[in-house]
Amino acid sequence: MPLYEYACAGCGHRFEVLQKMGAPSQGVSCPKCDGDRVVKQLSTFASTGTGTGSSGSLPCGATSAASCGSAGFS
Repeated sequence: MPLYEYACAGCGHRFEVLQKMGAPSQGVSCPKCDGDRVVKQLSTFASTGTGTGSSGSLPCGATSAASCGSAGFS
C-alpha cells in the first residue's frame, strides 16, 4: 500500500496516510486538529535504476554526461 500525502484545509498541517491505491479522501481526518477537510497532495518520489552499462553508469551506458548526449539523456 502506498503512502499518500495530505494537507488539512483547516489548520494547514501536512501528514501522510498509508492507504490502498486509489482510495478516496473520505474518512481521512487531520491528526492535529481532527478536521475532515483534507486535500490529497501531489508528491515526488525517489527511484533508483540501472543503465545498460556497468553499475553506476548513465542510462545511455556512457561514463560521463558529456558523452551521453543532451544533459545526460539520449
